[in-house]
Amino acid sequence: MQYSIKLKNGQILRGFLNSPGEKTRANIVFVHGLGEHINRYTAWAESFNREKIGFTGLDLPGHGSSDGRRGHIISYSLTDEMLDILLKHINSTFPETPVFLYGHSLGGGIVLDYLLRKKPAVKGAIVTSPWLKLSIEPDKFKLTLVSVMKRIIPGLVQSSGLVQEYLSQDKDVINRYNSDPLVHDKISVSLAYNAMKAASHSLSHSHELEVPLLLMHGSSDMICSPEGSSGFASGTTRAELKIWDGGYHELHNEPFKNQVFEYIINWMTRILSGSK
Repeated sequence: MQYSIKLKNGQILRGFLNSPGEKTRANIVFVHGLGEHINRYTAWAESFNREKIGFTGLDLPGHGSSDGRRGHIISYSLTDEMLDILLKHINSTFPETPVFLYGHSLGGGIVLDYLLRKKPAVKGAIVTSPWLKLSIEPDKFKLTLVSVMKRIIPGLVQSSGLVQEYLSQDKDVINRYNSDPLVHDKISVSLAYNAMKAASHSLSHSHELEVPLLLMHGSSDMICSPEGSSGFASGTTRAELKIWDGGYHELHNEPFKNQVFEYIINWMTRILSGSK
């Protein structure tokens, strides 16, 4: 069903809540990637529902059907607030039902940052292809420019430079992405700065992770480097790292997505049962 929340700044974020109803064994709160929107995950949510796992997600500020200038998130305080509200709502609606955070790409970076700073009471987390280290890192001049412009014109929006063909090896996925009116290629100076700052903090503080984490990446991801995931996992005993040989950026949209889904379900089942 359609679902929305209102942030303190007045922004309305829109998305959906898919619940399998009775006998729900867990709930997922999902955070999507840069330039996309939560409705790209409706089929993925239905797969979880068939496993008696609920799935809830919202379009990030400046994305999809949510309010805000395209590609602009002024501060991660907004994503903190979004996740705070979602977790509070899920926990009150499904008391005593375990909750997992799940983030992809930019959303993966947001989830890791949130886990380390906010220490939410969740059962575990799933993160795929997180923005920790870009496959093509910006040079020092660009990094300095972003830092300076963030203070002067934080809302300045530019093209993200995303190469759509790097998302998936499935051509139908690329075609649907290119024809999707809710997809954009924008990123603001403040969002770029916050994403890079969060990535740096997460890589240097992964030892502070307090919940089980399934961290997955494709070895051929040309958007977010698998080296970032490997680096994060090397600093904590709470993460299970799975590198999918030959996988591109969107593991949930790869030709072997059914294997990816089965791997996630098996991991969640182990965590829910208390096994390692």
